[in-house]
Amino acid sequence: MPTSPRIEQLRQDLAGGPVDGVLARFWAEVALTGTPLIEPYDEDQRLVTFLWKEERPVETVAVIGGPALWWEIPGNQLERLDGTDVWFRTYLVWADHRGRYVLSPDDSLEPLAVAGTPEAVARASTFVPDPFNRSPFTLPGVAGDPVSPPQHFSTFALDQATPRDWCAPRAGVRRGVIREETVTSDVLGNERTVWLWESAVQGPEPALLVLLDGRDWNEALPIFPTLDNLVDAGELPPLVAVLPDSVDFATRARELPCNQGFLRLLTDELLPWARKVTGATSDPRRTVIAGKSYGGLASVYAGLRRPDVFGTVIAQSGSFWWSPPDEEPEYLLRQVDRELPVRFCLDVGLQEGDWMIPQTQRLADALEGYADEVLYREYNGGHDLNCWLAELPSELRWAFTG
Repeated sequence: MPTSPRIEQLRQDLAGGPVDGVLARFWAEVALTGTPLIEPYDEDQRLVTFLWKEERPVETVAVIGGPALWWEIPGNQLERLDGTDVWFRTYLVWADHRGRYVLSPDDSLEPLAVAGTPEAVARASTFVPDPFNRSPFTLPGVAGDPVSPPQHFSTFALDQATPRDWCAPRAGVRRGVIREETVTSDVLGNERTVWLWESAVQGPEPALLVLLDGRDWNEALPIFPTLDNLVDAGELPPLVAVLPDSVDFATRARELPCNQGFLRLLTDELLPWARKVTGATSDPRRTVIAGKSYGGLASVYAGLRRPDVFGTVIAQSGSFWWSPPDEEPEYLLRQVDRELPVRFCLDVGLQEGDWMIPQTQRLADALEGYADEVLYREYNGGHDLNCWLAELPSELRWAFTG
């Protein structure tokens, strides 16, 4: 484990006593500066130290997230400083890292169960955000869905991470109009909330953005200030954004992965409705579909199947490992077999594992031979909405101005 200068200084201070006073001063400093502790190492790397203050006896404390990869939980245990209430673990991290994490006191150190299962929900209920962290983040979950409870995280961004300059509301920026509607789908036989945003800057036949998983972008990390800022600054054209909700965990897992019915919902129901209400364009060259995770998979599928509707695709951390039951992995890769007048942006996080990165690279390479343009991007982070929000502005600029 790398060595934190601040922890080494604490060891020395404790050796000189008195212990209670040294610890009180240390925790007061932590409360003032916030966590994780970030210290210099060299031009490109930083020391990042996660802390836990022991309020009751615990056998283990693990950090999950950020540089502490979730599939390596046994190796992410914090160490207790002997005779104190200080638990710590230090990582050497590239200075462009952005991440979210939780702490898990008395963690079982077992591998995480499959997301959405009762076992995974029960395990996650024992995770806690870092009480000294100053950048909390909550995924709100879905009311009434037992496998989609709210999730509370802590976040950090090192000094060279992609800035989130566009994300906060700005004084003097003209704000778009947001409508929240309930839309019934005859194709799918269900209903969902859809958010419809129109930029304050007007123009004939505004460009059109479809952004999947609308609830996340509306409630967890609202996208609308980002869109307001980009359009007001002239970085994006006059724009309409359609954000359909994914209903619940089971519906999302059924509808987003390469589902022809969901694609028909978009092309035959939502987009005609949005165009009728707003006068948005029907030109595929000015129509962009964007999604994350399963939504990234669905977005690329939409571009492959309906290039007459979607001329540009943004897929953030797409779940390109997916295949129907009893088929080989990477189903979508095998669907790239004809020339397409479509531009694709595929991004992936460097903390997403040795399967996500190669799968994304393979799909990008396959698309190169058939698509109008392919932009492959890597960022230093995980499967994380905080990262996706930071990366999306430059990807939207590429999508609408290329």
